Amino acid sequence: MSFAYTYISLRARPRVTAVALFLICMAVTANPCLPQTAAKLPTVEEVLNRNVEATGGKDALLRHKSMTVHGRYQSPTQKLDVETMSYTKDGKLLFKAMLPGGKEYATGYDGQTAWDLDPSGKVTIHQGDEIKSVVRDADMYYHLHVMNYFKSMEVVDVKEFNGRACYHLKGVNNWDKVNEHFYDKENGLLLGYAFNTAWRGGNGAATETFEDYRDFGGVRMPAKSTSRDGDDLAISLITSVTYDDVDDTVFALPDAVKKAKEQAKNSATQK
Repeated sequence: MSFAYTYISLRARPRVTAVALFLICMAVTANPCLPQTAAKLPTVEEVLNRNVEATGGKDALLRHKSMTVHGRYQSPTQKLDVETMSYTKDGKLLFKAMLPGGKEYATGYDGQTAWDLDPSGKVTIHQGDEIKSVVRDADMYYHLHVMNYFKSMEVVDVKEFNGRACYHLKGVNNWDKVNEHFYDKENGLLLGYAFNTAWRGGNGAATETFEDYRDFGGVRMPAKSTSRDGDDLAISLITSVTYDDVDDTVFALPDAVKKAKEQAKNSATQK
């Protein structure tokens, strides 16, 4: 299971014109048309904007240029409970997990290369659509840019998610994968995602739930995130957040990643 920190990765649905709605009502004479049911659903833009306001507002989200998140990663099946740190700035990302025995897991994106470095020293350089998902995760202002990462999205219904009534949004992202969002109908907060991880080597149907929203420097964030991917379960906790304290050198590629990248380049040249 990956330690990669997920936080907080659309177009509004087509509207039915009054004339089209009238024709539909006339055609379905056996069952009275009830347009007010559909009218009660907000647009995608309204749901997303409400979430921004619920988490502090646009100005609060844009106030800072970088962010450091301290937390913990827990995996009950692996009996892990480790300290984590995540750094975000200018569309770049570095995540570290401090493992037992002084070992470390790291994953990052420097604006060009998306990579993982496991405790044994094995390097993974991400390619193709995987890079697009990393770019999304590295967007510190993702909640202001959600629509930039989706080809289409619509509010399909009101559905219960993690025990709460939610506006259920269903979209297709820029790498052609279905992704569902759930926003609390009452308070507007994002409560989770549903998606499929098989395309990137996961177990298939997966969810991520967000709970225990707290104020971190004027921005409300979920202090607890729970990821379920098949039988795998992982919990990410936020313990503290600081802003505008990330130096650009944090995102420099580790020597092992540089070496792996150069080897991959040479191998491609020889083919």
